[in-house]
This record gives sequence, C-alpha cells and structure tokens, in this order.
Amino acid sequence: MRVLKSIVALGACWDVNPATGMIANLADLDAFVHREVIEAFDHKSMNEDVPEFLRVVPTTENVCKEIYRRLKPFPGAKLERVRVEETSNNSFEYCGEEA
Repeated sequence: MRVLKSIVALGACWDVNPATGMIANLADLDAFVHREVIEAFDHKSMNEDVPEFLRVVPTTENVCKEIYRRLKPFPGAKLERVRVEETSNNSFEYCGEEA
C-alpha cells in the first residue's frame, strides 16, 4: 500500500489580465487544484483508492504525470511542469509530452 506524503510544485505561464492585473483568480486556481488533486489523493491509499492507479504502479513518476494530466486543463494557463518531492533526496519533474 502506498500513501503519498509529498510537496507538489507547479510551473505555468499565463498572460496578465489587463483588467485585473492578475494572471488568474487565485480562488479559482485553489479550488481547481483542491478538486483535481487534493480531494483525489489526500488521505488515500494510492493503490486501492485512486482509480488511475489500480492498473498503474503509483511511483513518484506516475503520480507526477497524473497530477500534470489533471491540472493541464486549467483555463487560460499553459502548464509547463509538475514536480513531486517526496523527500529532499527524492523528487521527479514532469514537463508533459512533446508533440
């Protein structure tokens, strides 16, 4: 059984909205990340409770790819990378598939 306790860092590009002076509404971004990642993974057995990992081994690499897949659709953003850091000595960064 694998339970994930990690730090997740995102790298993304946005255009600054001239009307708001912000790249994104942070409440919208927080809600999106919470729904797509926190609710799906927090306090879950990755092998048993997360459908995407019933047939795929939930290594740091695969978890990182799945988080990338889940966050890529956030409106108005170009997600560049997701980094999952399990410990100070173990991390993985995924930058998406090259076309």
